[in-house]
Amino acid sequence: MNKKVTANHVLDVKGLKCPMPVLKTKLQFNKMQPGEVVEVITTDAGSIKDLPAWADKTGNVLVHSSNDGEGVYRFFLKKGAEVQSAAASTSEEPATKSGAGTKQRSMLLICSKGTLDMAYPPLILASTAASMDVAVQIFFTFYGLDIINRRKYHKLKVAPLGNPAMPVPVPNLIGALPGMTAMATSMMRGMMKKGNVPDITELIRTCHGMGVKFLSCQMTMDVMGVKREDLIDEVDACVGAAAFVAEALDADISMFI
Repeated sequence: MNKKVTANHVLDVKGLKCPMPVLKTKLQFNKMQPGEVVEVITTDAGSIKDLPAWADKTGNVLVHSSNDGEGVYRFFLKKGAEVQSAAASTSEEPATKSGAGTKQRSMLLICSKGTLDMAYPPLILASTAASMDVAVQIFFTFYGLDIINRRKYHKLKVAPLGNPAMPVPVPNLIGALPGMTAMATSMMRGMMKKGNVPDITELIRTCHGMGVKFLSCQMTMDVMGVKREDLIDEVDACVGAAAFVAEALDADISMFI
């Protein structure tokens, strides 16, 4: 027997893939009052675990969930009484604080690769963590700098050569032929579009809008001849390894991608 729950709001995110159901839910909660309930309707099977985990870690409540039996999932989520995103706070307290005397959780990501397939993981993880009120910083170094280069970020490619994990394995000899990189890139872009996964441009804007900090490696910039004006506007600072490590020493989560 289905539990009868009255929702104040309805959020229809059918067709959207991870991380968008969680990110859209977070944006909806930003507009809600404590105690209000939203019904989230999704077709993303990952939401079965994602939305309860999001609610648990953000101080909100999963009131009820159901499966319509046709690949449609419904989640009734109630906004907690004292939930406040650090990014939305108007307090003059340092960014390392979230609430009175409570240290905000933090995550630092090192992004060292500049291909299309390696740009997605850090941006998806960063935006999702930010939606869970985690302070996130991404350190772009070496080829990862291409992801924040205003002339390159919208033209990232996937190389089939030596990449056995491609959905359609391509022998090395064929992968080396002219045009194969363009074909592999087009294939991946098509897969992402068909799956309603945001492109890199949208993910960058989403991360920035949710308070994710973008850091550029100054040494890499110097070696590769990249100037500050070559980087996208979303970049917050150009720093060295020591400055990043100093932040990482206090972080709850650190990842190298």
